[in-house]
Amino acid sequence: MWTSITMRGRAAIAGVIVATLLASTIGVEKQTAHASAPTIYVIGYETQNPFWQAEKRGAEQAGKDFGVNVIYQAPAVASTAGMEQLARAAIAAKPQGLAIDYTDRGMEKVTLDALQAGISVVLYNNNRFENTGAPGSATTNPLITGLAYSGQNEHNSGAVLARAFLTYLKAGAKVLIMNPFPQAFVLTLRYQGLQRVLAPAGIKTTLIPGGADEGNNMSLIGAYLQAHPDTAGVIGLGDPAANPAATYIMRHHLKVPVAAFDVDSEALHLIQAGALTVALNQQPWLQSYHAVQNLAFKIKYGLTPVNVDTGTLIVDKSNVGNLVNVIQSGRG
Repeated sequence: MWTSITMRGRAAIAGVIVATLLASTIGVEKQTAHASAPTIYVIGYETQNPFWQAEKRGAEQAGKDFGVNVIYQAPAVASTAGMEQLARAAIAAKPQGLAIDYTDRGMEKVTLDALQAGISVVLYNNNRFENTGAPGSATTNPLITGLAYSGQNEHNSGAVLARAFLTYLKAGAKVLIMNPFPQAFVLTLRYQGLQRVLAPAGIKTTLIPGGADEGNNMSLIGAYLQAHPDTAGVIGLGDPAANPAATYIMRHHLKVPVAAFDVDSEALHLIQAGALTVALNQQPWLQSYHAVQNLAFKIKYGLTPVNVDTGTLIVDKSNVGNLVNVIQSGRG
């Protein structure tokens, strides 16, 4: 009996040892596989803004889905210079891929340096080239303009929103458009896209500048509407203009439709309340997700990255319920 128990005990001990070795081996294999996975850096614009937090989550989820190591970095204070420094540090780390938010020409040199280093590069959220074609205007290097881009096509998005807003306007209607950031070229593109549709339809527009202060924007919009009671619609080229417009109109019980670019949690509530009529959502989570997907497919399978226009979703009261969970879960 004693011998039998000893044999069983030895067998049990041997089984434990084998299991432990197998578990250890599997653990090493998993670590090795993770360590050998391609590394992709994603350089964002800032850290705290909810829009950019969604960008971070999208990039990280794509890394999990496509088996690549994603390192998302962004400056604490939004700036092109801060992104350029992070991109340079990323190049020094010699990753296989790099996704860049190409905000302006300040990102041109570092983007070319990444390409020169043999790193696969894609652009996301911004591909602001500003090639006007005018004599003496700067021309972006074709190596950059030829890079795949995932994000909102700003000029096209203006046309998409304008077509949706036309259904709420009559021919000859007067529409107020506020630009909260006149210095931002992307908003100029949105405006041009709007005009491409509104002007041929006979819609008369007035463009006024605003700023980042929503309270001040509301005052400017309110003063304009009081001075021009025949205004039949308001369009904000960004949330700092559209949300205050919708809030003002709701508080004063006006029957004026409002159109907006971008959908944050405040815009979501305004749409549900019927104060914000239509909005175009550029879907930041998808922008970075597709950027990582593009790079992963190129690095792992040799596939050519493709352009993805994420800014085509029109949101109104009929479908806003579908977006609630998306935004609340951080994928808005």
